[in-house]
Amino acid sequence: MKKFLTTILFLALVTITAIAIIPSQEVISIEGRVEDASTGKPLSFASIHLLNTNISNVTNADGNFLLKIPRSIKADTVMVSYLGYRSARVAVNDFFSKKFLISLEPSIVFIGPVTIRPQDALSILKMAYARVPENYSATTKQMTAFYREMIQKRNRYVSINEAVLDVTKAPYKGYKSDQIGIYKARGNYDINRLDTLLIKFQGGPNSALDLDIVKDPFLGIQLIMLDKIYDFKFGNPVTLADRFFYVIEFDQKENTADVYFRGRVYIDAETFAIGRAQFAMNVEGNKEANSYFIKKKPAKLNMDVLSANYLVNYKIIDSLWFFDYSRTEVKFNSKWKGKWFSNEYTISSEIAVTDISDTERKIEKQNRIRSKDIISNKVKDFTDQDFWEDYNIIEPDASIDKVISRIIKQLRKRQ
Repeated sequence: MKKFLTTILFLALVTITAIAIIPSQEVISIEGRVEDASTGKPLSFASIHLLNTNISNVTNADGNFLLKIPRSIKADTVMVSYLGYRSARVAVNDFFSKKFLISLEPSIVFIGPVTIRPQDALSILKMAYARVPENYSATTKQMTAFYREMIQKRNRYVSINEAVLDVTKAPYKGYKSDQIGIYKARGNYDINRLDTLLIKFQGGPNSALDLDIVKDPFLGIQLIMLDKIYDFKFGNPVTLADRFFYVIEFDQKENTADVYFRGRVYIDAETFAIGRAQFAMNVEGNKEANSYFIKKKPAKLNMDVLSANYLVNYKIIDSLWFFDYSRTEVKFNSKWKGKWFSNEYTISSEIAVTDISDTERKIEKQNRIRSKDIISNKVKDFTDQDFWEDYNIIEPDASIDKVISRIIKQLRKRQ
């Protein structure tokens, strides 16, 4: 029922992101920062999209972004969007003089008087699922994706693995599964910062794509059972990319035996397509939730999952909606029996699709990633250090290049 959750193996998890390949000799870089116009607060995970192409990215936790684009399309325009704000358009040429600051104004939504019955929120959600066949692709699509997995011990990164992926996205109608293969990869692992705890990831990109709640109705729950598991209500409507969205808030009913979720689903008012979902598993104070994340651990190690947060986003292209981005962040506390101190770890995952085509690309058997695979064990077979500079990447709180550089230097000092 909760198959999309990333499994922690020896206390482990995943991270993801996606990208499009551009020949290095034709690439230029633009960078900027997105913030709230009135407060100056950075807007993290704002959508950055190059109009007239499938090239896109999102801002990091500090509102910063880096976009690498073909030199041939310098005359294009960058669209910047964020939930609840008016979208902004900036000419590519405006970025070249300096790092560009983009301030977004809050979007005020005017709606007339309405009467909302308690059951209306669930009805709209069910309507969104009823319209999946007409709102999402009925044919196989080929995607390029960039995958990253990161582990943080307190505030310091101890492991980073990245892989460029080929994704064959199955149609939304039917039961065919998505297929994923590795094209290129790189990674570093500083075991000294993990003490005696060896952390591995199982699930990888499969877990990220399993966050596609449109393809797997509602968080593993069949629609007929929703009103028995969850309470639904309307939240304040918002706009994203100049489109109006209904907001459906949900939480599991009191005294529900199993561990479920709370969160929001954003439904496009025009098409009734699910455009975004943000949710968290109700793990707080519930030790039974540990079994969903930990596959194997030492007997003398106590571990508790502190939080588990998820985000999935879709984008509309030529009247159809496509899986665009997902993020997972799980925090857990570990403590060895007989020890005074404990450690907090954060494991996060991201995937951001930037290239979609109708031409299906065969994924060779030796490149395929299965749900039980551990990406960190495969990185060395696909490493090509000269390959990475031509890709748009989602930067962590600190620059990924700086983090990897720091880890490499540490590994060299130990040799």
